[in-house]
Amino acid sequence: MKEIVIGASLHKEDNESELIERAKSGDQDAFSELVRRHRAKAHNWAYGLAQDSYLAEDIVQEALMKAFVHLGTLVDVTRFLPWLHRIVRNQAMMKLRRGGPYRHEQPFTSLARRSYSDQVDWEDVESIMTYMMSVRLQEEGSTSNPEEQIVRQETMETILNLFTCLKPRERGIFEAYFFRQLSPQEIAALFDMTMSSVYKSIARTRQKLQDERIRVYIQEHLTRRRDEKASSSKMLERPNIYTQRIGDSHFLGARPSVTYCLWGMLQYTDQKNLSLAEVNALTGQAFSLHIIKETVHIGGPFTLAGEPSFHQLLTNLGHEFKVLTYLPAQPNTITDVIQTVHRSIDRGIPVIVWDLFHAEYGMVYGYDDHEQKLTALDKLQEGEVPYEQIGKGKTSEIGLIAFQKDRPIDRKMALLRLLDAILEQGYTEELRSSGDGELVRGLAAFDAWMEAFRGDRIVPFFNAYNAAVYAELRGFARDFLYGLLNETDFEQDRELLESAWTCYKLTAHALNELSILFPFPMGGDPKSEQSVEKAISLLQQAKEAEQDGFIVLAKWRDRLKG
Repeated sequence: MKEIVIGASLHKEDNESELIERAKSGDQDAFSELVRRHRAKAHNWAYGLAQDSYLAEDIVQEALMKAFVHLGTLVDVTRFLPWLHRIVRNQAMMKLRRGGPYRHEQPFTSLARRSYSDQVDWEDVESIMTYMMSVRLQEEGSTSNPEEQIVRQETMETILNLFTCLKPRERGIFEAYFFRQLSPQEIAALFDMTMSSVYKSIARTRQKLQDERIRVYIQEHLTRRRDEKASSSKMLERPNIYTQRIGDSHFLGARPSVTYCLWGMLQYTDQKNLSLAEVNALTGQAFSLHIIKETVHIGGPFTLAGEPSFHQLLTNLGHEFKVLTYLPAQPNTITDVIQTVHRSIDRGIPVIVWDLFHAEYGMVYGYDDHEQKLTALDKLQEGEVPYEQIGKGKTSEIGLIAFQKDRPIDRKMALLRLLDAILEQGYTEELRSSGDGELVRGLAAFDAWMEAFRGDRIVPFFNAYNAAVYAELRGFARDFLYGLLNETDFEQDRELLESAWTCYKLTAHALNELSILFPFPMGGDPKSEQSVEKAISLLQQAKEAEQDGFIVLAKWRDRLKG
């Protein structure tokens, strides 16, 4: 998960930038703390590529060793996570053979079928530079046939076009580093500059090259659209969400932005009559509880959108969706997002995108290829987002949910799928790793929350946000169950539904009392003995009511199956 920045405060246990500076100076304790905080995230990255937990662990071990050795080369300490992500990804690419289930898409399709394409990861600037260096070394004494030489030359020319974005001095420093393999000390002496300036120049040049690749990818996509005589601009009616903003409304109404945007998207479809409570319930959000063990970190509720069960339950909304979840901002991913936006808006339906203006889900409802801008809105802001700024938000990640096609689903089948997911997650004792710590779900999450109070580990801001989110979600669960009471298809189940509604009414009430005790964003006083005692009592009440609710829902599921 990502770091959520509110104003200028990072709300971290310690200032991470200071930790990184200490680690760069050789402080092993500081580096160990960085590893503790981010090891789980690194493992998730590695597992996402390897799909094998043991191989992922090997990748992480070697990547962390490389990170320790090369930490001194990190210039911008605020870019530690993207820097670590690149090391993990590069290490994974070295481990995985191409051609199997881990084969990466190669964006330069004209080159992907040629010789030497298996020597370079086209998604990584450093890999491209290494490839160019290896080609030059081969050419020095090559006796290969003329056709191979032509292929190499065409490849070199294609890649070298990226260098047009660099100033002469930047290019000289970069080539000295990659092609001549000079050390930073040697480069500093050669160009009469400090070591710090060398590192900054190399980091800045890498970013320039990456930005240039993104620009080229976007231009190629737009050229194809022009060749296809596709529309160059389109604006849909403004989504009926975030119609009112009062001050800093980033957390005004705890409703998860992902389901709120889904509700807004459905207004453009034949499912426009679904209520916000139904959208939250049918996708499982209203019945979920994700708590980051130890700290009750603010990142807990944000993990809901990344759950496989959430993606599966999206079909309960009567449609099939394309979903991308928290991906690194790579050129082919960015063009995929832009292409998806074009197709969806051309069909008259907006697209949900992560991190447009802020670390939240927002909606894109217009595009203009001439200006190369999207029209969008999120909780805090609405306006235009340049194509080249996609993926350069607060988190440097991309997420997307887009309508694909109608997929009608029987009401009973949707409810059975929902009930299975509620009970599976509710009773699970499995711990999951996240970038913010160990993630606990279901009934066990109530226990983790209470333990955080008992252990005096509560951060007021984090705790207050969790209380606000889950109080509102359980309110949606309560309202959804109440709505089922009035559906004629379930008249024979009225007694069970009334019992379930009563249980979730009690859970929602207890969590609402908790949110009043610790109002967001100030957070109240979770350190006082009286507040701790009251909080634990309310959480225990919520857990017991929810546990009773699970028993009733299990009986209802069995009846529906029968």
